[in-house]
Amino acid sequence: MKKGSIKALLLGVTIGATVGLCACGSSGYTGSNYAEESVAESAYDAKGYNAYETMDAEAVEAPCESAQVPEKSDRKLITTVNLSTETEDLNKTMAQVENKTKELGGYIENSNIYNGSTYSSYKESRSASYTIRIPADKLDLFIESVEAGTNITNKSINVDDVTLQYVDIESKKKALKTEEQRLLEILEKAETVEDIIKVEERLSDVRYELESIESQLRTYDNKVDYSTVYMDVSEVEQYTPAEKKGVIERIAEGFVYNFKEVINALVELFIWIVIHIPQIIILLLLCFAAIFGCRAYASSRKKKREMKMRAYMQAQGQVQPQVQPTAGQVNTQGNDNGNKQ
Repeated sequence: MKKGSIKALLLGVTIGATVGLCACGSSGYTGSNYAEESVAESAYDAKGYNAYETMDAEAVEAPCESAQVPEKSDRKLITTVNLSTETEDLNKTMAQVENKTKELGGYIENSNIYNGSTYSSYKESRSASYTIRIPADKLDLFIESVEAGTNITNKSINVDDVTLQYVDIESKKKALKTEEQRLLEILEKAETVEDIIKVEERLSDVRYELESIESQLRTYDNKVDYSTVYMDVSEVEQYTPAEKKGVIERIAEGFVYNFKEVINALVELFIWIVIHIPQIIILLLLCFAAIFGCRAYASSRKKKREMKMRAYMQAQGQVQPQVQPTAGQVNTQGNDNGNKQ
């Protein structure tokens, strides 16, 4: 085959495939007539094309012409479920969820378990969160199992119809497959190194696009075949009531709840005391030592004051001050002397 014919044929196949991919991406998939005209024009412009080559170039559009939106039973639906649940026994619920997932042929994609905290006075409850993949045809069975074993406080289901996107990608894949086959045929007829290199470059690009498209299709297939369930489980002492209760019931439940909280607080206090017994003993010893030291110091000061006072009193008793007699005392003494005489 001549060099000019190879270039023209390669150009025609490339243009035809490009137009085919654009036509596949149009809404409603009604661009097949325009694609056929584009391929015919490229074949007419390429010198050296015969009728067989023109028909092969037009065959690029064949997959898009047959592309149709599937019936309702074949639609591609991606289902996502969000569940918020309560349980009185977290370990039991976790085991039930994991066993049911395996039983239905699903798998746990991600899990996170929080065992709570009592470090502070505020007690945090235990909880778990899951990202679960369940076969789409068994999703209802899984939800029913969760509803039977827990108290669901919130549930939302979202369904995304990706049928059009899926059909579009499949059509592009078929068009690229056709172009790949045609390029292989051209490669067999190529005679010069330059032609071989050009065909192989285009063939490499086509295969790269095919790998990307096949990866997208696999991702869609996985999301369609396996529904995604985001599940949050909280451990509670009492389920959240589904309906509003009367005053008496609310008072009774509140009293019981507060009574349990007091019991829990006493238990936590007892545990705290037992855990911190070494520190408590050391603190008590320090307090007793401080009290004893203060009392000893006060007693010592008191004794010193008493000794000083006693010494002062003794000193006052040994040295009496001389007191001058008054006029009355002098007369009395004179009378006494006269009587004695």
